[in-house]
Amino acid sequence: MSLIIENEQHEPFMQWLQNEWIENLPAGSKLLKMLDSPHQGQTYCVQLNFEYANDIANFQKQYLSSLQQHIGEHFMGKVFLFDSTMKYLEK
Repeated sequence: MSLIIENEQHEPFMQWLQNEWIENLPAGSKLLKMLDSPHQGQTYCVQLNFEYANDIANFQKQYLSSLQQHIGEHFMGKVFLFDSTMKYLEK
């Protein structure tokens, strides 16, 4: 998933994300910052790896809904979430 955060909301949102949300994610999760983003503000990506498709649905129920709720309550129109599912390709 990707997050686009307006500059004036960057610090308070990232503080919450790292202290309340990221630390509770499954092992192996990574927070990445997009360099040279084409978007205004700051763009981040949360990378998670799941072995089974139903693990994605479980993640969405357990973790994603709390993130969406927090954004809606505290950062509406200031933080944008783009959920996506990707697959590794063979070389």
